[in-house]
Amino acid sequence: MKNVIILIIILIIITGCGKSKVKNVSTNNILENIKSNYPFNNPIEENIKNQSVAERYGISPNDIEEGVVYYTSDNNKSDKIIIVKASSKSKLENIERAISSEIIGITDSWKENEEESKKIEKHVFKTKDLYVFACISDDSKSIEEIFDNTLEGKIKSYKQSKFS
Repeated sequence: MKNVIILIIILIIITGCGKSKVKNVSTNNILENIKSNYPFNNPIEENIKNQSVAERYGISPNDIEEGVVYYTSDNNKSDKIIIVKASSKSKLENIERAISSEIIGITDSWKENEEESKKIEKHVFKTKDLYVFACISDDSKSIEEIFDNTLEGKIKSYKQSKFS
């Protein structure tokens, strides 16, 4: 019996150590790490916690702890990054649904532009702990890697930005 308990404890330690831990990182810090490597032309940055911005995305500001939307104002580009930290696990599904709807809307609005449509098809949409991330860019996979590495503490966070 004692050996079984020791084996269970060892298995818990081994499996627990293999998981990557998500740090409590500001969404603005994540975005700063991304922008330092992949800045958009003519960018617009919005605080999605702002009532009018949240409503535009179909999200209740009460569901959001913090978040940022970063996109290009170039009329010929669909590039956009959305990073939202949910206020709780129970709010994640609402946020995921809203951001998924945003991606569908972007897909529909760019369906006549072959180059942008291909880019949108390769978008990244994921949830990691309380963070929801969506990216439409030619560099989506590289940007996703920065997102992941920042949350795992592999990339140092920048100073707090204007929305903090």
